[in-house]
Amino acid sequence: MKLKKDFHPRMLGFAGFSGSGKTTLIEKIIIEMSEYRIGYIKHDAHRFSLDHEGKDTYRQYQAGAQAVFINDPEHYALQVRGESFTLEKEFFKDCDVVLVEGHKYSDHPKFLFLDDEGMAEKEFHAGKITGVIGTISLKEPIRKIDNLPAFHRDDVKCLISFILEKMKDSKEETLLQGLILAGGRSSRMGEDKALLNYHGIPQAKYLHETLETLNIKSFISCRDDQLTREGLEELPVITDRFIDFGPLGGILSAMSRYPNKAWIVIACDLPFVTAGKIADLISERDALKQATAFFNEERKQFEPLFAIYEPGIYSRMLHFLGEGVQCPQKVLFNSSIKKLRLETQGFLENANTPDERTKILRTMGGLSL
Repeated sequence: MKLKKDFHPRMLGFAGFSGSGKTTLIEKIIIEMSEYRIGYIKHDAHRFSLDHEGKDTYRQYQAGAQAVFINDPEHYALQVRGESFTLEKEFFKDCDVVLVEGHKYSDHPKFLFLDDEGMAEKEFHAGKITGVIGTISLKEPIRKIDNLPAFHRDDVKCLISFILEKMKDSKEETLLQGLILAGGRSSRMGEDKALLNYHGIPQAKYLHETLETLNIKSFISCRDDQLTREGLEELPVITDRFIDFGPLGGILSAMSRYPNKAWIVIACDLPFVTAGKIADLISERDALKQATAFFNEERKQFEPLFAIYEPGIYSRMLHFLGEGVQCPQKVLFNSSIKKLRLETQGFLENANTPDERTKILRTMGGLSL
């Protein structure tokens, strides 16, 4: 069977004929890229077994079991009869990158290992091997075909640098949009936090205009009954489709409407967030991770309401919501995150009560209430 391009958003293959050194190179890449969650798929042209002959799982699979599963306190493994990759796709969704060994006739992006006999090059020119983004040679001099980038198998650092640049191109391909969370009921503040004035205009409008100055298309996240708020009625909105699930519901509503976009999420109760701070967050974005967020070392917690969420975290959020978890903080703790160090709250100090608002206004220079 062939792997489809959409098996994983960042899938990279290593294809060639037997004995070309694919396994050795992939092992080195996995070691060097240990900061990422890397998945590995191996296509074996020969028959394989989950366990050794005589072991329990081997015996039951050979007896005709459709699926066998084995686990210990730290691992689990599953072997299923058939060619469907539906289950495997579910398993790999939490990986930052998936490396594929073999599957040379699938159309996903791949490196092609060139052999001495020229078999791989011949099949490439015949159109049988597609999606090639670079070639790998085992010997000097390095061979090139069709002006493709060419590497030596042992130049691991150069290969990894190329891989990261290739993968991080998704920053440009995955458009970043802004989501201003303004759908809360402001019960502790006693008045709508989205309409409070810290910068001469309603706070939600201020954040929208700030994002627009950075060329980021943005939306106000709100409930259906908040569409006519004075001062915000002309701004683009995304109304909640996930009702009464707090900020997580607002983020999910945006991601379900634009599933191929990344989102910079900003709560409307963060008065100290400026264009400079937003630009700093964007500059630290790692599109290979599921999100980029600040982490307060003192409090041992993420700041989920000033963060960037990549499209790949959507299914994970749905999973947590299905388990009854509505806290974005817990989603971040259990996901692959680019963690930005935050010593103190500083510019992420929020205002949820009148006293907190008064304190912030004094800090900002005594703006009038």
